[in-house]
Amino acid sequence: MLEYSQNIPQKKPSKLVNCLTATATCFPNSLFDNMGRIPFNAVTNYKPLPPTNEKQLRDTFQKYDSNGDGLLSKAELENAFKSLGSHMPNWRAHRALNHADANGDKFISLEELDEVVKYAAKHGYVLGK
Repeated sequence: MLEYSQNIPQKKPSKLVNCLTATATCFPNSLFDNMGRIPFNAVTNYKPLPPTNEKQLRDTFQKYDSNGDGLLSKAELENAFKSLGSHMPNWRAHRALNHADANGDKFISLEELDEVVKYAAKHGYVLGK
């Protein structure tokens, strides 16, 4: 973590700091120690999660159709995104609904579910987080 001295005028973070910050956000939280640092052995032993195919994501979303009507409500989408590790599942469900709800009925049908799956995959959601 960078700290600025009170005697030194504050500057904007350098491109290197921005790059390192962006890189650190790609690692799962389990890699960080209690001080927010990534220990060397965590980086050298890091094994990325296996890629999730779209069928697995689709099955995950369908599992959260709690009333079995074949439609996903915003609340059901929120629960699905929460299970996928979203830190802001309400916002993510809202964005996915706006992205994929072609007929504007505020529900995701089985036909529209493919767009939600593509949206989730595009934003890096995988199983097992």
